[in-house]
Amino acid sequence: MTTTHADIQGSLDPEHIRLLERQIEDALIDYEPITDCAVVFHGTAVESVPAERCVRCGMDAAYPGTVLDPDGVCDLCVMYAAHEKGILSYFGEVDEFVRLVRERAEAAGSEYDALLLFSGGKDSTYVLHQLVRLGLKVMTFTFDNGFISKTALDNVETITKALGIEHVTMTRAGQNRIFLKSLQQNKSVCNGCFRSLLDLANQLAHERGIPSIVTGLSRGQIIDERLLWFYRNGEFERERIEHQLEAGRKVYHQVGSSLSDGVLDRVEVIDYYRFSDVTKDDIRAYLTSGESLWSAPKDTGFCSSNCMINDVGVYVHKLERGFHNYESPTRWEVRLGHLSQDEADAELRTPVNIGRVRSMLGKIGYSDPGDRSRLGRRMTAYYVRRGGVSPDDVRDAVAARLPEILLPEYWVEVATVPRTAAGSVDRRALPDPAPASGKRLSGPDGAGAADAPAAGTAPTAAQRLLLAEEGEALDGRARALLLDLPAGTGPDAVKKAVLELLLRHDTLRTPFERHEGGWRRAAAGPIGQVPVARVDVSKYDGVQESKVLRVAAERLRGRLDVGRGPLVQAVLVERGARRAPRLLLVVHELAADLPGWQRLLADLGSALRQLTEGGRVVLSGGQAFPAPVSDETAPAAYEGALWAPPAGVRPGAPAATRRTVLDAERTAALVRGDAPLAAAVAAAVTHALSGASEAPAVLLGVTDHTGELASGLYALAADPQAAAGAAVRQVRTLLTVPVAAPSGAAVVRLGHLGDLDGLFPEDGPLRPADSEDHDLVAPFGPQPHPLAVVSHLRGGRLHLDWTGPAELLDAAGAAASALASIAGTAEEGTA
Repeated sequence: MTTTHADIQGSLDPEHIRLLERQIEDALIDYEPITDCAVVFHGTAVESVPAERCVRCGMDAAYPGTVLDPDGVCDLCVMYAAHEKGILSYFGEVDEFVRLVRERAEAAGSEYDALLLFSGGKDSTYVLHQLVRLGLKVMTFTFDNGFISKTALDNVETITKALGIEHVTMTRAGQNRIFLKSLQQNKSVCNGCFRSLLDLANQLAHERGIPSIVTGLSRGQIIDERLLWFYRNGEFERERIEHQLEAGRKVYHQVGSSLSDGVLDRVEVIDYYRFSDVTKDDIRAYLTSGESLWSAPKDTGFCSSNCMINDVGVYVHKLERGFHNYESPTRWEVRLGHLSQDEADAELRTPVNIGRVRSMLGKIGYSDPGDRSRLGRRMTAYYVRRGGVSPDDVRDAVAARLPEILLPEYWVEVATVPRTAAGSVDRRALPDPAPASGKRLSGPDGAGAADAPAAGTAPTAAQRLLLAEEGEALDGRARALLLDLPAGTGPDAVKKAVLELLLRHDTLRTPFERHEGGWRRAAAGPIGQVPVARVDVSKYDGVQESKVLRVAAERLRGRLDVGRGPLVQAVLVERGARRAPRLLLVVHELAADLPGWQRLLADLGSALRQLTEGGRVVLSGGQAFPAPVSDETAPAAYEGALWAPPAGVRPGAPAATRRTVLDAERTAALVRGDAPLAAAVAAAVTHALSGASEAPAVLLGVTDHTGELASGLYALAADPQAAAGAAVRQVRTLLTVPVAAPSGAAVVRLGHLGDLDGLFPEDGPLRPADSEDHDLVAPFGPQPHPLAVVSHLRGGRLHLDWTGPAELLDAAGAAASALASIAGTAEEGTA
């Protein structure tokens, strides 16, 4: 049955909603590359998914990342019970607040102790009275976003005059455009409003020499907005959280803000309720005592006592995301004992004034999500696809079969569609369709971290090879790539795109820690400063530009830190008005193998394109590094004789490079053969080195980025007098038995990258720059091994790049001959 436009305008009961979902699912599954799918309509419960809530705090299980245990208790309540002491350790006493504010004011020689963000609502009004009672000299600031309740503005004027407070109210031109963008990107108005508020307040505080801005954020908001990310990653230590929050604050203002670093260095934001455990009942009792001169507005929603447009965010978020945007902070108030569950339910279930909300939506230019002619904005399509098609191909195929009003807003690629034992879609196990559009709320099962390895897990075999190195040799193991960007790409877009990469790919922020049992992944760290520098080469010619970029690449490599992160650095290369800009990207080898680079480049290009088109950035797909293997059995040390560099080759001798290229016909024969291409290369390298020495075996550290061959350390032996085809058979057997390196043994590194012609998406905006210095195969950073070989396919031909002392590079020719011979036997079907 096909749904018509008239049908859509009719009833939207659960049965009709499921009919719409199935119609879109049918269109998806009819597209041959799609192997499974599920479509979810947000904002209205369907009969197959009854409402579930935590029995302790009332948390709605529809909230992304929420998991109920068998007793009906949510994961956040479980976490709070297990870590209550650590969570509460972040909060302090009012005396500590007073000391902190006064010490900062005295050190700055400020006329005022603090600048209070004063909205005229109940929370900030209570804070103002307490600051005055504590003897602090306060200046107040109100941001009038155009939708502040008249009663709230009257409260501001009346109370500040009565208390003799100097007050400033500011507006911002174009705030409605900011609201529109905030709704488009975050499905909330608060994000855009708070950004404007903080920018203006920081600038005012800086100009007046006030070192502290005080907020009236509740403890529930503080945990949800600032601390929950740390808690989910197992971090509860107060000092480390404070340090990382300060770095995160600077990142927040780096992108899309005119504030200078000097402002952020001199002004600190302090949350009063971090130091006051007052309950909601206590606040209400004080305000109704008559002492505060405060009047409750009648034209705001239940979740705000000062701002009318707050209800717009509640309405849009509920309809387009399927849950209340105040769900999490309000439930934290319940856990902390500041609200009862019944009071929280009343706040969250009170309906908004639809007429007033629609009037405000019209003023800012956002289409009403309740309009049934735009149902697609309330839907998410989850799908599993075969390779060879892009997400845009999937959307276009569905668009060809359905009316535009039914095209889902969100398209999320997943590895599998979760299903119950009965075979129906397990909707609660599906990832949040837009994890980057709001708070960092996704848990381990959220879309942002669906396939990110957990903290404490072992590294992959390829990563273990790298982690066996020490000091600079480890920190400096990176690959660099120079990219041509679309003309007109500016620094703001590049910073935002790289920020999206860091948010999407935890592996770029995941350091490693050495434990007694070996290396382990640490929790992905905070972003800190967005790692994008800028260099202007507009006055340089091509030769000079290359020199500058070589220096820049080395500096970026020097900033990588395996023990602390991040594992990525970038520099925007500005080349003047007549030449398109470039981006130099440096990524540690621990953070991305070749498939990881493909995902990073696809996401970077997608983010830049979406930013250029003015939309919000939504990235989907896998993380940048595969999950670790489960087998952590330590291999036995190899006890036989091994190849070593000739006596005349000094350790640390200057490295040279040599490249050999196998013709397309022989390369094709190797690709068609039954041996993995990396195994054929390993056999050729072993055959060449064995022939140049009397050692029976070569210790080869193999990293196969294609995954056809298990990465690891192998002692490979090949009879130099035997035919090359026989060498492949010998080596293939040995490549199943990894070994441990004896002390002082020479390791030859072999990395097989696979086919580099598929590195960039054909329809993406990024292309590789013409740079021999900054190509994934180019030698980069320290070379701790006597010899390194990188093999890859380009243009249908197999390339081998050898790096090492010149005396060892004669083996390159011998290996090329061996590969030609192996190709011949492969073509005959004997390899």
